[in-house]
Amino acid sequence: MPNITLEEAKTKVLALQHQIVEKVPKDLVISVFESDTSSLMSCGGDRKKWIGTGQVDLQPGLDRDKFLDDVRDSVSGQAGWKAGDSTDKDGARIVDLLHDDGTHLIVGIWDGPESLQIDSFSACFDFPEYQYGEEY
Repeated sequence: MPNITLEEAKTKVLALQHQIVEKVPKDLVISVFESDTSSLMSCGGDRKKWIGTGQVDLQPGLDRDKFLDDVRDSVSGQAGWKAGDSTDKDGARIVDLLHDDGTHLIVGIWDGPESLQIDSFSACFDFPEYQYGEEY
């Protein structure tokens, strides 16, 4: 298991999340929300993972398949990353991005109103001082 810190894990997640958000054509962006603080999830024992989310509210007109293809293909070309297509519980296409260290992002596009949604989970790290409910 990699030995990383909370800040390293969080930085890695946010960097890729920003990279994906930047791919959205500027003329289609209504608003952008990216969480930079979050509570932690357990990986077992004193190991935790940071979770984040990004959302871009969109004007109509984004070619969803082309956009998701671009996200998948650009990330799968980066060292340590695997990217593949999947579907969410409603059958809509999503792209799963998984790094060898366990970092995981799920990218999809929601309807009504149309928005890009990114759910992010960092690699696990040691954090024995965590108090439930605290955000980092």
